[in-house]
Amino acid sequence: MSKREQILYSTLELITELGFHATPMSLIIKKSNAAAGTIYHYFKSKEDLIDTLYSDLKEEMGKAIIQNLDLELNYKEKFFLICNNLFSFFTENPKKFEFLEDYANSPLIHKEIKEINRRHYQQALDFIESGIQIGMLRELPLILMINLIFGNISCFSRMIILEEIEPTEELLNKVIQSSWDSVKIN
Repeated sequence: MSKREQILYSTLELITELGFHATPMSLIIKKSNAAAGTIYHYFKSKEDLIDTLYSDLKEEMGKAIIQNLDLELNYKEKFFLICNNLFSFFTENPKKFEFLEDYANSPLIHKEIKEINRRHYQQALDFIESGIQIGMLRELPLILMINLIFGNISCFSRMIILEEIEPTEELLNKVIQSSWDSVKIN
């Protein structure tokens, strides 16, 4: 692991354990075994470090969402695959999931950081927009569509991570079907 990666990993660990405000740079320096100068070589500030972590995780998530997206699948099958991929990413990476959810919904993140990072999952957004254009999905604002579709996956993932519910493939398919039903044209 490179020094930059160690700093980012340590930051992820600390923030998911202690929260944003309770994670000072001094703890990040200590946990990452990096000198302050090394951290400031890679990142201008704590805010820059957190924004970079967010960006790196969004990129990783974006790649995970579209993996194995076979062009031979029909639209609904692709929809289910994307949702399955997102679920797998979240449940296989609970700290990353927690960080992404918490930061994206916190007052700490700037709107432009969210906008910049859309590029990492633009292919999934284009897929949703294409569904509207071809008449498979309802005409709703894209941000609402994203929340209707992925909100179910996020909620289900959180319940599994917190061990509030026992995951089964059948239950996951019902959750994804619920997302599909909320946005498809009847």
